This record gives sequence, structure tokens and C-alpha cells, in this order.
Amino acid sequence: MHSPIELMDLAATLAKEAGELVIEGRARAAVTSTKSSPIDIVTQMDVAAETLLRSRLAELRPDDAILGEEGEETHGTSGVTWVVDPIDGTVNYLYGLPHFAVSVAAVEGGTDPATWRILA
Repeated sequence: MHSPIELMDLAATLAKEAGELVIEGRARAAVTSTKSSPIDIVTQMDVAAETLLRSRLAELRPDDAILGEEGEETHGTSGVTWVVDPIDGTVNYLYGLPHFAVSVAAVEGGTDPATWRILA
């Protein structure tokens, strides 16, 4: 069994760490690519924040899976999947608007989001 309180505490800690990184890097955030449309952008800070989140999760929860917006899925064996969006609201972030967040969640229930049970 996974303790939702422990997972929520970890999610909050990691979101804060990544949030500090993206705030510090805001002045130098540049678009590195686009995804599904010209306004679905990826900045170097999206990549840096997701790299930080993946690194910390691999260190602290090595058996968990990770599904990130900017990177490949990392498979795990624990039944817990971390879903991360390193900058949720990238366009706002890029244009200096205050409406963005680092999103980190822990779920269980396989690969289909319709079957997920949110843990944190």
C-alpha cells in the first residue's frame, strides 16, 4: 500500500523545487520547440524542470513510473505513476503572466488515465 500523505508531501516538495527553478530561469526562458500547434510550445525551462523532477523521483522513488509532458514514459514496478507537467501554462510563463504552475501527481491503476486512482 502506498501512503497518500507521504506521496502528497513528496509531490509538494518536488513541485516547489521545480517551481523555484522555473522562476529563477524565467528571464532566460526561450522557446526550444513546438508540439501539436504553434502555441503548444516547449521552453528550455520546461525541459530543465522536467529533468529535475525525473532525477529527484528516480532518486527517491526508483520503482515508480514517470509520465512527463516533455519526455518519454519511464516504466516502473511499484504500481505508482508520477504524472508531471513541468510548466502548466507555458505560454503564460513565457509572456510574464503569473498564471502557471508546476503540476505533479501520483496515481495508480495502469496506463489508461480513465482507470487511474489519484493518490496525491
